[in-house]
Amino acid sequence: MKGSKFSRRPAVSNTAGRSLLLPDGEWEHDTINAAGVNFHVAQCGPADGEPIVLLHSYPRTWYSWRHTLVALGKAGYRASAMDLRGFGTSDLQPYGQDPLRMSADIAAVINAMGACRAHVVGAGLGGKLGWILAATHIEVVSSLVTVCAPHPLSLHGSWPSPFSPAGRTVAATRLPWYNIRALRSGNLIEKTTSAWTYSPNLDAVRADHPVYEYAFSRPYAARLALEATIRANALTAKTRKRIDTVIECPVTTIIGQNDPLRPPAAFMRDQQWVFPPITSHLIPGCGHFATEEAPDVVTDHVLNHLRDYARS
Repeated sequence: MKGSKFSRRPAVSNTAGRSLLLPDGEWEHDTINAAGVNFHVAQCGPADGEPIVLLHSYPRTWYSWRHTLVALGKAGYRASAMDLRGFGTSDLQPYGQDPLRMSADIAAVINAMGACRAHVVGAGLGGKLGWILAATHIEVVSSLVTVCAPHPLSLHGSWPSPFSPAGRTVAATRLPWYNIRALRSGNLIEKTTSAWTYSPNLDAVRADHPVYEYAFSRPYAARLALEATIRANALTAKTRKRIDTVIECPVTTIIGQNDPLRPPAAFMRDQQWVFPPITSHLIPGCGHFATEEAPDVVTDHVLNHLRDYARS
């Protein structure tokens, strides 16, 4: 309908939509029941390989990790890229988007896969949940890699200017009523890409838009994703107190040099919550969506981290 707020909403059949969310590739799709929720997990690598869990950012799904997923599998690890609660083809339950619960979901999925511990790799929102998981369920975290995701307690005072494109997009994400319509129509996906991506990489990132546009066009999907993102960026006093502790596991942070949302300065305070020293890598010519802007570089840094800290 001309002029409709949903004019850009993908009009595809359920079969075509499923092929977008669950494409064939060098991986296998599985459903894991944990914490009372069915989670979709794309897995690659030998069943007896050391477990690696990949956590996606907002507004994304497991698909944003597909390059690293395959590379880890070929390197002999058991890599699992999961859709977070309320994202992708994991259950779209109209509750439970609290960051403490979502981090507990990850611990439950690790145990449900038959592993006691796993290396956790998270980008954006997934990286934030990785920090929270390591602070609250360290027993399941062998090591942590974060991509464009400073420690949640480091973010105070480091938000982009509200007059910048990145800041305006953050405000649009929080704007009631508008944000759900904008994400369902795909408009907010384009806005985040335009504002948070390093401009020379725009075409590469936009190539994956059909997947995410369909994912967030489904009932409840946009509302749940936005609730998870907003609550993770505005932690309650209870959550801040829970995670204000020193994490005693190896941590590597990957930073986009040209990330307007999480610039390098936002990571300067991370070390006070980690022991031993953090290993940091700066990727030149890269914005916030590093797993799509520079997948090969991100993969190399993850593999190097695992060579140092995975069991031999």
